[in-house]
Amino acid sequence: MKAASLGLALVLLIRAVQAINGKAWSDHHHRRHLDHHRRNISENPQLFGKVLELSNVTRVVVYLDDNGIPVKTATEYYTVPLASADAIRHQQAEDDEHTRKESNESDSSQFPSSSDRVSPNNNAPATLPGITYSPYTSGGLCKTAAQVYSDLQQLSGKYTLIRLYGVDCDQIASVLPAAASINAKLFLGIFELDNLDGQISHLVTAVQASPRGWAAVDTVSVGNELVNNGQATARQVADAVRAVRSSLRSAGYLGPVVTVDTFIAVLQNPVLCDASDYCAMNCHAFFDPNTSADEAGVFVSRQVQNVKEVLADRAMKVVVSESGWPWQGNSNGKAVPGRDNQRAAIDSLQRDYGSVNPGGLIMYNAYDDRWKKAEPGTFYAEQFWGLRGVGAE
Repeated sequence: MKAASLGLALVLLIRAVQAINGKAWSDHHHRRHLDHHRRNISENPQLFGKVLELSNVTRVVVYLDDNGIPVKTATEYYTVPLASADAIRHQQAEDDEHTRKESNESDSSQFPSSSDRVSPNNNAPATLPGITYSPYTSGGLCKTAAQVYSDLQQLSGKYTLIRLYGVDCDQIASVLPAAASINAKLFLGIFELDNLDGQISHLVTAVQASPRGWAAVDTVSVGNELVNNGQATARQVADAVRAVRSSLRSAGYLGPVVTVDTFIAVLQNPVLCDASDYCAMNCHAFFDPNTSADEAGVFVSRQVQNVKEVLADRAMKVVVSESGWPWQGNSNGKAVPGRDNQRAAIDSLQRDYGSVNPGGLIMYNAYDDRWKKAEPGTFYAEQFWGLRGVGAE
């Protein structure tokens, strides 16, 4: 892979666009997940984007191979102002300098030292990864507790960790007994930085009301790709992690508290991991047009190593909190959706990364997300990442 700096032009453009569009996202709970994988176009530091034409609604991104030859284009739909590359680079330079000053001026004692950090709970068999789960029907409604229970029964014996993203739909209360029935622990999530106290209260109440209590919880995350999506700065997220950790400690939770972002966001903002009890990052090989399904695990391993090289503590545990492959959608260069390719990617992820990093891999996703919108920017594959095809309705 080329150095991460080769992806800066695309990252710069995305940041400029996201600054305008971040506030436009719907406040409806699951709508915040709709662009969940669009970020992956900026995830790969090997991709270099160039704007060929700008209007009020479209952006064309050109993907280049190692020799600088165009291999694919993708059109994404946004409302963006006309801006020169120089202006974007100038803004990025100012942002980077501001981030460096913030980091230097911050009290380093606010972040956990390597000796203070809480290690991930790795009591589960090393051969079984975790998996993500969202409790929504194909119509975007909240699933009932009975539907959630049925969904998780089909995961029994395959996964020992269930990752959730938020507290809406009373999902924690619904998932806790279902997870207990398949002997799985939970990776819980606080989805946004607004109303932190309310989300923490909801999470704490649900966990403390369950028979297993905090023993059922492996990790609590604060935010999912907020920096990559332009919804918060790295410093804001780091502050939120500290605040949530403090509140959860007071409530009796002593396990890891982390934030989750894309690997490219972590490469650009290692403070995200420095503030966490371990480094959690999402990494999807499908969005690299130079990687085929059977190379997914090697791709992820390479990105994890790249991330470790920028961390203050290079021995820090890294957990890939999302990685998978779609079974339907358009091709992205060598990355081709399909059932066979999905299986090849999952096999590679487990063989080439998961098997040598026990407790370090969470698959994406338990079921298809038919409630999401198919879009060209995600190769019309957004709905079809389910490892069991169509989920229970």
